[in-house]
Amino acid sequence: MALAASQEAELREAFDAFDGDGDGLLQADEMTAMLRCCGVSMSEPEVLDMMTEMRPSVRQLAFDDFVHVMCLKLPGSDTIDSEVKSTFPTFSGGKTVITATSLSEALRALGMPVSLVMSDEMVREADLDGDGVVNISDFCAMNNVSV
Repeated sequence: MALAASQEAELREAFDAFDGDGDGLLQADEMTAMLRCCGVSMSEPEVLDMMTEMRPSVRQLAFDDFVHVMCLKLPGSDTIDSEVKSTFPTFSGGKTVITATSLSEALRALGMPVSLVMSDEMVREADLDGDGVVNISDFCAMNNVSV
């Protein structure tokens, strides 16, 4: 499947964010955290099975394999929109906005801890209306889905 450059760049950014040891390969725990972040609930053994089916001898995903997995059986855009929106409470702590603190706590819970300084920078980047937090409109716009 051919991806637009912007789509590939977004996948690269996500891949790099979850490649905790920076080795260019996603381990099962890293891929599990990534999928949970996307609203896909799979256990680490299930993810490892999926990875092993792709590359039995490696048991890790290189970027090209990661792209393949992320493009498998993609639901329709309406479903993607609703799935993206359904992840908002994960990052907002169930509140109406995402703050640096709620983002940091959510990422830590997903097994991908980031510093408060890093989460603050991420919020500033996603804060499209300049109010200091990420609301659902900012979140949807950053993820290319309709509100």
